Order: sequence, then structure tokens, then C-alpha cells
Amino acid sequence: MRIDRTVTLALARPWREMLGLGGAGHIPVLMYHSISADVDDRVAPYFRTVTSPAMFARQVRTLREAGYEAIGLSEALALLKGVEEPVSSASRKVVITFDDGFRDFYTTAFPILAEAGFTATVFLPSRFIGKPFITGRDCLSGAEIRELCGQGIEFGSHSESHRMLVELDRDELGKELSDSKSRIEDVTGRGVDLFSYPFRFPEEDAGFTGMLGSLLDETGYQGGVTTSIGRARRSDDIRFLPRLPMNDCDDETLLSAKLAGHYDWLRTGQRLHKRGRALWRRWRGA
Repeated sequence: MRIDRTVTLALARPWREMLGLGGAGHIPVLMYHSISADVDDRVAPYFRTVTSPAMFARQVRTLREAGYEAIGLSEALALLKGVEEPVSSASRKVVITFDDGFRDFYTTAFPILAEAGFTATVFLPSRFIGKPFITGRDCLSGAEIRELCGQGIEFGSHSESHRMLVELDRDELGKELSDSKSRIEDVTGRGVDLFSYPFRFPEEDAGFTGMLGSLLDETGYQGGVTTSIGRARRSDDIRFLPRLPMNDCDDETLLSAKLAGHYDWLRTGQRLHKRGRALWRRWRGA
């Protein structure tokens, strides 16, 4: 049994609907990785990162039929900051993001998005442009990135080498941010001011997140996303926005529940788990 799905559909959804809780003031930011027939079905559903082309097409169709407009993360940041029209319950905006810069975005995901009139924001680990990723999957080439730029796709940084950033000192972390930014700007010919945090986001570590936020500001990043679960809202730190993880197990029912906010309950459990791990590490080190 998949616990997150069961709790979402059997408990969170009916409870929230009974209370009339909606999506006003929130923007769902969907987190994808690879769109490929080579799905990672040997991994527990919650931890999968691959979505089959058929399922991705179904998910895009669900978004379109529900009246969602796909916008880039930059536009979402402007909405959340109040620079543009305010986010309201009547505005169905969604941001579709892709981490790791896999080549299957170019060959498979983009044609599906383009047919629906949707855009996306892709985050590149700059060291792997035109090379195999650490998992062996091919990454986008410079020429493909430039072509996608011309088609309205937005690019951001996913660090330089996709390392565990929380393990780096300030100088190493700053280099990951600045080198990646410069490399992607060289490839695209455009400014890069969006960042996606690789791996689990250590939100329980105030010292690290404070240092990271400071370095993001110093390096010229305007906003970013993490692996923390939830929909983005105005009260969030725009450098560390939460997202909704997506994979091949997200059928129309679960996707619709996520878009409506019924999956946001998992953020509390995620935070408690992270804080518990932090307390355990401190106790072990005492």
C-alpha cells in the first residue's frame, strides 16, 4: 500500500473539501526528472523520478483539461512577489520544472509540452552538459539547449557538479553556484538567475540554509526551488520554494489532488522527519 496516496485521497482530500479549503494564493510547481520508457519501477513509488512518455502525456492533458496555464518559474516568482497580477483562486497557473537536464526532455517531454502549448523550466548541472549524467542518462547538449531557448524554455542552475551541497564549505559552495551560472549563461547567451537545489533540501539546518541564501543573493540568483513538498505561496522564501514531486505513479486522481493542495499535508511529516534526523545526529555526536 502506498501510504502517501492513501492518506491524501482517503483522509486529506475529504477533510479539506469539507472545510472548503482551496488553492487561493498558491502556485503548484511540479518537479520532474526524466521522461523515458525506462522507468525506475524497482524503486518504491514515492522515490521514483522517471515518468513514462504515455503517463506524462496524460498528466499534461489533465492539466490542460482542468484549465491550467503553464508558466515559467520567473513569471511565478513575479506573481508571488506581487509584481504582476495577484495569485487568486480564479487563476490556474502551474510551473513545470525538470531537474538534471536530461536529453529526453528535448526528444520526448518538449514535443508533448509544445503540443499542449505549455512551457517549462529546466535546471542544468552544468558539468554534464553534452555528457552522460552520474546515472548514465544522456544530458542535453549545448545546441539542444540553445534550440529550446528559442522555443521559450527557461533554464536555471542545478549546481555545477550535482554534489551534496550541504557537505561543502562556503568557498566550495560559492564556486558551485557561480561556475554553474557562468557556464549556462555562456551556452544560452542569456542571464541565469534561477536555482534548483540537488538532493534532499536540509531545511532543518538553519546555518547552512542561511549561508546558501546569502550566496545565492551574492551570486545574482533571484529565486529557486527545492525538494521540500508543497505548493508555492507568497509567504515562502522565493529562494527555497517547495514543489510537488511527479513520476509514473501520478495518475489523474493523484495529480488532481496534488494540484488542489490535498498533498501538502506531507510537508509537515517531511519537516518532522528532517528535524528528528537532525536531533538524532546531535545526540549521537554528543
